[in-house]
Amino acid sequence: MLREFIEQLDKLPQKAMANCLSLDAEKPLIGIISAQNATTVAHKDLDEICQHVREGILASGASCKTAYVSSIDCTALHGTQSTKYDLPSRDLTANAVELICANDFYDGLVFVASEPNIVAGMLLGAIRVNIPCAFVCGGTMSPIVYQRKEHGFEHFFEQIAKIKTGRTNYDNIDEIDNALPLVCGTDCARYGANSFNCMLETVGLAVKGNGTASAMSVERKNIAYKTGELAVKFADDKFTPRRSLTQANLTNAVIADLACGGSSTSMLNIIAVAKELGIKNLTFKTIGDLAKSTPLLLGRDDDSRCIMTQFSAAGGVYAVLKQLLDAQLIKGDVYVNDDVTLAEVLRNVTVKNAKVIRPADKCLAPSSPLRVIYGNVAESGAFVQYRGNNSSFTGTAKVYVNEEMAVDALLHREIKAGDVLVIRGEGPKSGPGMREIYSSLAILKGFDLESKVAVITDGRIADFYNGFVVGHITPETGEQNLFGVLQDGDEIEISIPKGKISCDIKVKELSQRYRDSDVGVGNYGNFYLKNWAKTCSTAVEGCVYKKTK
Repeated sequence: MLREFIEQLDKLPQKAMANCLSLDAEKPLIGIISAQNATTVAHKDLDEICQHVREGILASGASCKTAYVSSIDCTALHGTQSTKYDLPSRDLTANAVELICANDFYDGLVFVASEPNIVAGMLLGAIRVNIPCAFVCGGTMSPIVYQRKEHGFEHFFEQIAKIKTGRTNYDNIDEIDNALPLVCGTDCARYGANSFNCMLETVGLAVKGNGTASAMSVERKNIAYKTGELAVKFADDKFTPRRSLTQANLTNAVIADLACGGSSTSMLNIIAVAKELGIKNLTFKTIGDLAKSTPLLLGRDDDSRCIMTQFSAAGGVYAVLKQLLDAQLIKGDVYVNDDVTLAEVLRNVTVKNAKVIRPADKCLAPSSPLRVIYGNVAESGAFVQYRGNNSSFTGTAKVYVNEEMAVDALLHREIKAGDVLVIRGEGPKSGPGMREIYSSLAILKGFDLESKVAVITDGRIADFYNGFVVGHITPETGEQNLFGVLQDGDEIEISIPKGKISCDIKVKELSQRYRDSDVGVGNYGNFYLKNWAKTCSTAVEGCVYKKTK
C-alpha cells in the first residue's frame, strides 16, 4: 500500500516524508499499535511483546513501525470512580485507531493490548479502516498464593470483608500483602477478564494460546512472534476484518464464550462489533437464545488453582472449539484465514484434560450460566449470571444508589441472607460509564453469602460470583421504569426457567412512585463521561454511538 501510495506523481511530498521516516516502500508495512501505560496492570511492560511481534514481521519479509494509543486499567482500581472510564475508553480507542491508521501507509496491523474494552475498541477501529490485522495480548498475571491456594484480584476484597468482621485476624495483613502478584497481566482467576482475547482466537484474528497463556512465559513470546508472521500473511492475502468477521464466525465466537461460562462485557462488545459490521442478526435476543442451547464445558480439576492456569494447560480455546465442533454446535466451514477453515485448524487439536474442558455429552451444565432474562424490572432485558443447583431466587430488596454505598452497607452488615442487593446508578448514562460491579460481589463472597444474596444492577457484572447476579438492566436508572423506583422491602423474583426478573407491585402503587420519584441521576461525571453518556445507546444495543440524522 505504501509503494502504491508514494509512486503517484502528486504524492512526492509524502514520498519525501516516507524517506525521512526510513520506510521501505519495497516491503509490506505493518503497523504495531500498542496500548501502553506504565501505571496499569494489564498494559505495563508490553515493549517486550512488541519486540517479539517485530521479529516475526521482519522474519516474514515485511517492515514495521510502532504507534501508541492511550489506555486505562481497571483491574487494580475496582471500586473507584476511575473504573467508570473503562467501557467509554473503548470508543476513544476506536477513534484513535481510525485516526492513526487512515493514512494509506499500512498494509497490515498488529494490535498489542490486554484489557477487554481496549482490545474491543481496537477491533472497532480496525473494522472502520478495514486493514488486515492480528491481535496479541500480554497474558495472564501470576496467581496470588495465600494459604496454599491460588487467587485472583478479588482475593484482596474478600480479605477486607473477613478482616472487618473478624473472620481473618488483622495480624495476617502482612501475609496477605506479601501475596501480591509478581507479574503484570490480566486476572488469572477470571475467564471474563480474558474472554475477548479468547474470542479473537475463535475468529482467527489471534494465534493459538493468545487468550490463555501466562504473561512473560516462553509461550507468550512465541505467540507474539507468530502474531507478527500472521499479520504479514493477512496483509499478503488482503484478508481484512470485514472478510474475516462474518455472521457465522461471530456466532461461533459467541457460542465458544458461552461454553466457557460467558462474559457479559464481551457480549456487549460483540454486539457493538456486529453493529459496526452492519450485521443485524446478532443481537441481545440472539445471545439469549444461543445461551439456552450451549452447554457449559469449562470447569476446574483442582479447586486450589486459578481457572486460567488450568484452562491453558488443558488446551485452551482451541480445545473448547474442538469439543464444540465434534458436537456440531459450531460451524467448521467458516474461514479463519484466507484459505483455511476452522475445521482444518482444529483437525489435530486434542484436549489435554477432559475434567477441565468437558465434551458436550459430559458437560457441567446443559446451558450456559450466562443467560438473558426479561420482566417488569428489566423490560428491555438483562444478563443474569448464576452458578449452583438453584435456578430461582426470591428475596427482599435493599436499594443503594451506587456501588460505594452498597459496599459501605455490606461492611456494616446491613445485607442479610435472603436479600436482593439493588445497585442503581451504574448504567451507561446514569453512572455515567457503566462500570463493572466488582467490589460488592467480592465482599459478599468474603462473607460467604454468595448462595444467600442476589445482586441486581444496571452496571456490568464480574463473573466470579457463584450466586445470582443480574446486570445490564435496561431501561436503566434515570428512565421511567420499575427498576428506578424499587424500594427497600420490595419482593423480587429471579427465575432462570421462566427467563424473568419481576417485582409484584400494583399498578396504582407504581404510578404513585413515578409521580414521587426524582428521575434525575446523582452520580458525578466529568466532561468526557457526560458526553459519552449523551451519545451512547443502551446496554442491550452494545452502548455504541447513536446514529445521527
